[in-house]
Amino acid sequence: MWAALRRMMALSVAGASLALPAAAQTSAAVALAPALRMTEEGERASRGVVRSKHEATLSSRTAARIVQMPVREGSAFKRGDLLVAFDCDRTQAEIRAAEATVEAQKKTVETNEELHQFNALGKNDLLISRSLLLKAVAEADALRSQTRDCKVFAPFSGRVVERLAHEHETVTGGQPLLRIIDTEALVLDMIVPSSWLQWLAPGAPFDFVIDETGQTVRCVVDRLMPTVDPVSKTAKITGKFVGQTPGGKRLRGKPVLPGMSGSAHFAAADTAVAAAKPANARR
Repeated sequence: MWAALRRMMALSVAGASLALPAAAQTSAAVALAPALRMTEEGERASRGVVRSKHEATLSSRTAARIVQMPVREGSAFKRGDLLVAFDCDRTQAEIRAAEATVEAQKKTVETNEELHQFNALGKNDLLISRSLLLKAVAEADALRSQTRDCKVFAPFSGRVVERLAHEHETVTGGQPLLRIIDTEALVLDMIVPSSWLQWLAPGAPFDFVIDETGQTVRCVVDRLMPTVDPVSKTAKITGKFVGQTPGGKRLRGKPVLPGMSGSAHFAAADTAVAAAKPANARR
């Protein structure tokens, strides 16, 4: 995501410099960089990309045949919903066999303890039978733990981006099954000149104009990354949308989706500092 932002900034500068003679393009690229970040109204502007807080590629933890995959690409789901179910009949049968072995071994231990009381069985034989019981219990527990891998539940609410497997297919352990993403809890990733750190602070407000929809959304700076790129003299910052609930459901207007890009417009430095101070004071 951060690499894509840097490419966007580089392409903006390169495209503007192509309109100049070749001899002036190098110096123009350097000169245009600050200008691309300052509007006619004195605002500072930077490119940004919308990102989801939660996204994941769910993989199989067992080798089995898929018997259920009720979600389709683009469909929504809630946290805890069933996404994938595997055929685990064999595992269930193995569990029943292991539980029967445990019961049989318990009877053996009980018998050996009685024999040992009458000195009809050596202590070593009794200890061995107890160890075999512990082994049988552990094997049954291991099989029961495998049944937890027979179903894949949604770790968060969201939507399906891509199905990487299908019903009736037999998958291996570690094979990707689904790509999912949370389309409600959204943040903004931006790369700004490191000189902005003189006045930029968490809580500073800005307007984000989305390229795809033309919608203007009110945002604030959430976090400043702790490092600066020494080559490009840029810093990474993260913004959040104003008016969101913890689930991110209160954005007004047209849908805002992960991957959308746009321009973040900040007020003049002195205004941004003044606006950020109350937020910092609350922290």
